[in-house]
Amino acid sequence: MRIVASVLGLVLFLVGVYAAISYSGLSPRVWQKKRLLDRYLTARGYRTHYILLSGYRPPWLNRLMPLSARKSVHQQGQAIDLLVFDINGNHRFDPADLRILSDALDHLDSQHPRYRGGVGLYRQSFPRMLHFDVSGRHRHWDY
Repeated sequence: MRIVASVLGLVLFLVGVYAAISYSGLSPRVWQKKRLLDRYLTARGYRTHYILLSGYRPPWLNRLMPLSARKSVHQQGQAIDLLVFDINGNHRFDPADLRILSDALDHLDSQHPRYRGGVGLYRQSFPRMLHFDVSGRHRHWDY
């Protein structure tokens, strides 16, 4: 039982360290884009049922991530990956939730050029994850 408690304690510690690294290095512009997204969804009756899964990544950590691009903007603190739950209020995750978020981010990019960036989906490998960034380059991808 002590081994299980020790391993669990180590896992929780590592998650805490990762969260501290991930959140602390994010640029103010990406935080502002997330706040704009929250307000946009709420104003239209949608839920903001997602959590920040990944943000800033130092280069050494970025190299360990299996889907990460070599020149990922996460390394500059300009990107966020969200773990998506129920956005449309039907009490379950479905593809419509990702579409709502993607459309909302497209709208924000057109209305707020300062926060323009990419929107990435990972439906084949991690279907609940959505990436967005403030790189200045509006683009989409789906892996």
